[in-house]
Amino acid sequence: MTSGTTVLLTAAKEDSEEIRQLLKEKKMEVFHFPLEIYVPVKNKTDIEETFSQFSEFKNIVHGSIRNARFFIREVESMGKIEEVRKILNLTLDEDTATYLEESGVPAVCTYAGNKSINLVEFMLRLRRMGATLYPCGSHHKEEIPGFLEELDIPVKELELFDLEGPEEADLKSYRQKLAEKQPEAVLFHSRRSVTRTLAAFPELDYESVRVISADKGISKKLSENGIEVDDEADGSWVSLAELL
Repeated sequence: MTSGTTVLLTAAKEDSEEIRQLLKEKKMEVFHFPLEIYVPVKNKTDIEETFSQFSEFKNIVHGSIRNARFFIREVESMGKIEEVRKILNLTLDEDTATYLEESGVPAVCTYAGNKSINLVEFMLRLRRMGATLYPCGSHHKEEIPGFLEELDIPVKELELFDLEGPEEADLKSYRQKLAEKQPEAVLFHSRRSVTRTLAAFPELDYESVRVISADKGISKKLSENGIEVDDEADGSWVSLAELL
């Protein structure tokens, strides 16, 4: 697709920085209408109790930059940054490690391939078998804690944020803009995005736009909803951008 192409993207702001930058470099017009909004949990009791027990943890594993950002936000608000610095902080990718370093927390990126199993193998090689803190959201189960539990490594999943939809006023604005100008391509980045996008924009003519799926599972979900996929990526933002 050429520069100036309009692309609809519904991923959360925290999850889509990379793809938005890639599309900007391609000089494409991005309709970024987030249908996924991450908000801090309202009840801080579990967070406060966990933060009072930092000395019990040998590792803190950050599965994504989103998880790390919500974690650092709570750590800074409760004045616990020095305690976090004393614990080994591990990440799956360089961006998350860089973010932690810039926030004053030394971090180790375990593997550039961004695979959960590689992080677990890294911990085993270092014999980091002690209690592990895993900051996360409440909206779905991530795979790293499961890997650790299978190896009998104690892990505490600390829920820091919830997933919500957009405000009604924002959704109304999105729909109005789409009514004025339909995108030329729609990116479906997750199975959840299929459900949310179809519900939010029922008037969108999917037969006349280029439908791009992030992976096979998403393509299957789209097919089940009667939507034909034009292109399928390999699961990464880079591969999605390359299709445009």
